[in-house]
Amino acid sequence: MRRPTVLLGAAALAVLATSVAACGGGGGGGGGPTGPPPPATTIVFTPAGGGNVLLASGTGSQGATLAIEVRTTGVQDLYGLAFHLAYPVGALRFTGAAEGSVLNAGGTVPTSFQIVDSPPGNVLVGLTRLGRVSGTAASGTLMTLQLTAAASGTGNLAFSSNVASDSSGNVISGLAWAGGSVQVTLVPGSKR
Repeated sequence: MRRPTVLLGAAALAVLATSVAACGGGGGGGGGPTGPPPPATTIVFTPAGGGNVLLASGTGSQGATLAIEVRTTGVQDLYGLAFHLAYPVGALRFTGAAEGSVLNAGGTVPTSFQIVDSPPGNVLVGLTRLGRVSGTAASGTLMTLQLTAAASGTGNLAFSSNVASDSSGNVISGLAWAGGSVQVTLVPGSKR
């Protein structure tokens, strides 16, 4: 009578071994689902809309850095321009600028580019061609201004005291200057 019990036990072990092999052993896994990425600092710029001179988000915008391009849509005989640009000093700080290629014609026409952040929150800008050259009607980037997140907040980027001139030194009238608004979410300790 012992023999059938042993065979039954061996058969049960064989079924159990086959079941474990079919399950694949259950290795790996790594500890459950991954969570959402940690929060990061962001700056969202919303342009005000069309204009002859306008602000647009530039390619260097990422995380805590906002690259604002000052663009022209093609002003006839544009030789130079000057303006103040107000920004929300509680949320942003001015960290740099670079001239675009419109007035200097890709580096072939001499220009003067002056910029100062004084007082903070008010960037004063002057950009002009130099010498006896004609103005341009080209569209594109006049300059790029770089701003960095200082604190969470919102506000406007607005032009004032703006003037553009032609190659004869005359003021170009009737231009529309379009700024924009910004929302900054600063996450302390996040990767910027």
